[in-house]
Amino acid sequence: MLGGAVEKVQLQLAEAYAAAGHEVTLISRQFGDLASNEVDAKVNHIRIPSFNRSRSHLANFVHDMIYSWHASRALPPADVTVTNGFSLPFFMPRKAGRIYVHVARFPKRHLFLYRKADRFQAVSSAVAQAIAQQTPSLAKKVVVVGNPIPQQYFTNETKSAAILFVGRIAREKGVHELVQAFADIVREGRCDLPWTLRIVGPHAFEHGGGGPAYLEELKRIAAPLGERCQFVGPVFNEQALIREYAAAAIFVYPSLAAKGEAFGLAPLEAMAAGCAVIVSKLACFDDFIQDDANALQVDLSQSALSGRLAKGLARLMADRAKREQLGSAARIKAEEFRAPVIAGRMLHDFDNLLRH
Repeated sequence: MLGGAVEKVQLQLAEAYAAAGHEVTLISRQFGDLASNEVDAKVNHIRIPSFNRSRSHLANFVHDMIYSWHASRALPPADVTVTNGFSLPFFMPRKAGRIYVHVARFPKRHLFLYRKADRFQAVSSAVAQAIAQQTPSLAKKVVVVGNPIPQQYFTNETKSAAILFVGRIAREKGVHELVQAFADIVREGRCDLPWTLRIVGPHAFEHGGGGPAYLEELKRIAAPLGERCQFVGPVFNEQALIREYAAAAIFVYPSLAAKGEAFGLAPLEAMAAGCAVIVSKLACFDDFIQDDANALQVDLSQSALSGRLAKGLARLMADRAKREQLGSAARIKAEEFRAPVIAGRMLHDFDNLLRH
């Protein structure tokens, strides 16, 4: 499936709502040879023309406005309409019913523009707190419901000596810190097993990556590692992505984006697969990560980032018992985010919204 975390989430939930007996329509962008209209897994799909991501913020804004206008025109009558586009709430017709704004990114003091919306779904407590602080008048409309994990991510495979990153290959994700930390560990001989580092995700600007120059920078850092550092590229096939999680013993997500991360779906997917997870110390992870209990958190907010990351990474590389303990606890926590559980919470809130 081509799409980011938000798109994956909405497709999962749409299928879960339909399986529960609701009539569901999902509007998304036209791509390749996908049909403009079809029914799949009981979900009505309407696909409309759109644009690739540009390096120009102005162009992206204009493109979003155009796409949102077309999406609003394609909407069927509904009781509740969930939106996840910046401009879409401005164009909602009356037939859209209650407007449910999915806040999947850290708000940038713009949600006051949506004051006519009926509900704001914050994907984490950190996002809910930011909404309340930035726009106090909306606080009573906010509900916290995290993102779902599909059943197939809950694997129990034999782990290999592999360290995994999954996400956009962009500077704010801290990928350079991870590559440098691993290179330092290998150079200093701090690992016994033949560990490899696999970097999975897109680097292209149109997919939210840091572009070719950033990828070349990473490859220069990784040059002494040879085949021990592998740049896999984007993996859009979900089964292939699940295999990556299933094989990895350690998953690292060293994001530097204190106000860019809203939830952190990739670390939770890794937890479902039983990986020993390392994340940066950001508030968005607090809903599901307990430091040293079901994952490790590393403070990457100041200098010597790769050194602190290397310390935590080397600890897990050397301690199999700790990896297994964290992985087992991580899988238990991830159970709370299974797709049927999250879909049930959403449907319950839809019902409450329609009753009041």
